[in-house]
Amino acid sequence: MNQQASSASAGLNERFLQIQKWVAEGQYESALRDCRELAKLPAARVAAKGMEALALSFMDDASSAAEVLSTLPPASEIKQSEVLVTLGSAWFKVGALPKALPYFQAALAVRPDHVLAHARLGACLLAAGSTQAALTHLQAAHSAMPDSSGAALNLARAYLELGEAERALLVLPEKVVSDDPEGELLMATRADALFAAGQPEAAKVILRDLATVASPAGIESLVNTLSSKGEHEEAADLLREALDKYPDSVALWALMSELARVRGHHGEAARALQRALDMKPDSAALWAQLATLSDHRLVNVNAQEAADKALALTAGQSGGVRAQALAAKAHVQADLDQTSEAEATYRAALAEAPDYPRALSGLGQLLMQIGRVEEATEVFERLKAVAPMMGWNQLIHARQVPEDPAVLSQMEVAARRPSMEGPVKAHLLFSLASAWEKKGDADKAWALATEANEATKALLHYQPEEHRDRIEREMARFSAAFMASRAGYGNPSEVPVFVLGMPRSGTTLVEQILGSHSQIFGAGELSLIPQQIQKLEAWEMNLGTGRRYPECVDDMTQEESKRFADKLLSELRAYAPDAQRIVDKLPHNFEHVGLIKLLFPNARILHLKREPRDVAMSNYFIDYGAKFGGMGFAYDLTWIGEQLVDHQRLMAHWHDVFPGQILEVDYDALVDDVDGWAHRIIDFLGLAWEPGVLAFQSLDRAVKTASVWQVRQPVYTTSKAKWKKYEAHLAPLEAALAQVPASPQAWPVPARQPGLFLDAMAALRKGQAQEAESLFARLLEEQPRHAAAMHFRGAACFQQGKLDDAATWMGRSLRFHRGHRSWAENLIKVEEARGRTEQVQRLRQMLAGKQPLSEVLPVESADPL
Repeated sequence: MNQQASSASAGLNERFLQIQKWVAEGQYESALRDCRELAKLPAARVAAKGMEALALSFMDDASSAAEVLSTLPPASEIKQSEVLVTLGSAWFKVGALPKALPYFQAALAVRPDHVLAHARLGACLLAAGSTQAALTHLQAAHSAMPDSSGAALNLARAYLELGEAERALLVLPEKVVSDDPEGELLMATRADALFAAGQPEAAKVILRDLATVASPAGIESLVNTLSSKGEHEEAADLLREALDKYPDSVALWALMSELARVRGHHGEAARALQRALDMKPDSAALWAQLATLSDHRLVNVNAQEAADKALALTAGQSGGVRAQALAAKAHVQADLDQTSEAEATYRAALAEAPDYPRALSGLGQLLMQIGRVEEATEVFERLKAVAPMMGWNQLIHARQVPEDPAVLSQMEVAARRPSMEGPVKAHLLFSLASAWEKKGDADKAWALATEANEATKALLHYQPEEHRDRIEREMARFSAAFMASRAGYGNPSEVPVFVLGMPRSGTTLVEQILGSHSQIFGAGELSLIPQQIQKLEAWEMNLGTGRRYPECVDDMTQEESKRFADKLLSELRAYAPDAQRIVDKLPHNFEHVGLIKLLFPNARILHLKREPRDVAMSNYFIDYGAKFGGMGFAYDLTWIGEQLVDHQRLMAHWHDVFPGQILEVDYDALVDDVDGWAHRIIDFLGLAWEPGVLAFQSLDRAVKTASVWQVRQPVYTTSKAKWKKYEAHLAPLEAALAQVPASPQAWPVPARQPGLFLDAMAALRKGQAQEAESLFARLLEEQPRHAAAMHFRGAACFQQGKLDDAATWMGRSLRFHRGHRSWAENLIKVEEARGRTEQVQRLRQMLAGKQPLSEVLPVESADPL
């Protein structure tokens, strides 16, 4: 009997060794097949299911792996060290570090010299941010396995996190053998250590050498190393060169997307994902990632189609892959304000994978937005159990500050762990600053907020001088005289209401008050006016005029203004067809009051003002995720001060131009007397008072701004004079606030009627070529760089048979607007009519990209360059 048992045990061991071999060789389907067969034997079930979960984790199906693991006994009920290590490794691989730790610890309790248990426990503690605790286990593993690349890598990383770069260099080999599968990673880590040891040039030599021979996996390591040092542009250049070498690498295109996202280039991120999808169109994961870019402006992708594609590809499947697709769909639904649908879809994702972090995070944020704060907190607690740093980050935003200082210390370690984002994770530092502020340690909070802001500034392209220039041009253009000259423009509707002011000045609170009235609909931050400005500038770009907003408003005709306003009003009306007032609450619309009143002369405008230093502090402590975005000013005290000055100057200007048409709402006075101010606001909108207005905290609507928590609470005054806690640090802000430039001179009202270009085009279409040429000539006297006027002046000459003049003007237009293919084709027709065969051939070569424009159309002295 004993011999039979021994033989059976030997047979099981052989089968398990074969499964391990399948996993090591990447033959996961074979491993899964054997695991599921072995699991039918009671004695082998736990071990077999553990190996199944491990294989699933290597297949990137974390949710399915977690689902299998959740059916197995806790560590305390398992006595076999190998089984414990397998289960711990599977939990570790799916990212559930708190669940992995007990299995490794139990394995070492059974067998203290288990080298793999030391290695995995050390790696797990390292990933969890407990670097000092990890060190003992990693040293034991490296001592027992001195030739193991993995043991060396993890120990070196631990030394690097502890600031001991020289010890890390001693662990890492100076060269690696050619067949070491982790050789590229070892060298990338050595470069990382050289950076930390103050030898950046030696580090870059290694990276440059590696880049010439690295595989796609090695390139990924190099990109991560450079990014972690804040060298994002160099990382992007290296990756572009690698994609020239490996243009069919789906992994590298996906990495390019991630790097672009980190840098704030969301359009580029979407394009890279689309390239990856060209090669792997059946990847539900890639479609899901594409869908989640939907909440970033200027991303030319149909998020709903991408999410639906991910769902279709996972139809009939279960587990993690399906959960990812469902979470992507829910993300898109939430972005479209389909809150009930989004909630149901998030819950469907969690039914597939109860511990899926993205679904838990998304559901919690959605519940916060719609005011179900307690439910959101419960979801974040679930998130904390599987992804502690992510969970605590969300809980802090929900005003749940950790009592245990060790939690904040672990978060700080995690925040300073280099990643693709750079040397630190700014979003975690912002959360920590908020936590320490709530704990009453203003100095610690300030230090963390400053570190977070400085880290974010490295990724910004915000230029404060450009903002000031635009503000002053708006003041110069939208003068009282100009507005008087445009009487009768736009749509007289009183439906639009605009709530504006500096961010964090109370705009969300006022929108909540307004939205509680039965005849008012709060539509949120719509961006309708900024989008209209983009369209105006795009039109000018298409014409090649070189004019921007607000200069281009000169050319808007009364008919155009009515058409633009009617379209915007119909978009507003779609939100609430029967509402008497519809609120667009976009703080930075304070920059565009002139255009608002041009399009909607009877629109109600409410401006929120607040103590400037309180506004500054509130912005300085908020992470807007504004890489390359319009909120870039918020990451520097001087920039904030300059923006506040520009805001005050501009609002004073609007009051002069539109006296009595803007209601000033003082935030501090509002929170002291909500009842009185609510009556005043409703009266300003021309509506009857309703008592329900004062129950605005219970308004059933989503709030997506940084004020999501505050608007669900009773009005409080504790944020008043918050700046005084940080007074010692505010010298740059105070200096900026003290510098108020003089107001610019108003531009003269244009002497000619707007629409001259449209009149000329109308004459051209009617065959009135001589009149059209005259009108285009008048326009060019005023705007000598108007490329479209040049081109169509040439077309008018062509209609009159003046071929030489036609060629001259069309040629000039192309030098100003060289990307206009149809204009080049028109010039070819003119040159054909002139019989200039060689020039026609050169133009065709230019269109084919085979000859530069400068050789085909050299600059003439008459060109107004």
